Amino acid sequence: MTLRAVLPILALVAITTLSACGFRPLYATTDDDYNTAANMTQVKVALINDRVGQLTRNALLETLAPRGQSANPLYDLDVNLTESTRKQGFTKDNEATIADYQISADYEITRRSDSQILRKGEVRARTSYNIVDSDFASMEAEDAARRDAARNLAQQLANQVAIGLRSQ
Repeated sequence: MTLRAVLPILALVAITTLSACGFRPLYATTDDDYNTAANMTQVKVALINDRVGQLTRNALLETLAPRGQSANPLYDLDVNLTESTRKQGFTKDNEATIADYQISADYEITRRSDSQILRKGEVRARTSYNIVDSDFASMEAEDAARRDAARNLAQQLANQVAIGLRSQ
């Protein structure tokens, strides 16, 4: 049997398996008129400390509510960030040439009406950057790594918000 003959059979098995287990696409509208994108605009994102927190919050707001947050939000999202940098890739003179930058975020999504926690947990984003002889170039690389990690973390947080709101 060739691959072309097997592929449609595998696709049919995958579709029937997913529908049997209760799989629902996260952003799909359903018969119960639930709209994930509309509910995500109802989340108030609390201020996050430090510059990386500002970058993460701004990227998160762009993802959750691109047209602006609701005047009367139904949910609160609290995020606490921690940053770490580890130097790696050492030369013979014991100078680092690469650094790993990581942000960890503890989050909690709470419904305002009854203070019920819908979802909480931790997400992480990690990126690397080169450390070169030029201090300016190294600082720019580190800043770019922070921005990239903040965007990545914001996307992960938005996914967790969508899951938390969908599973309520």
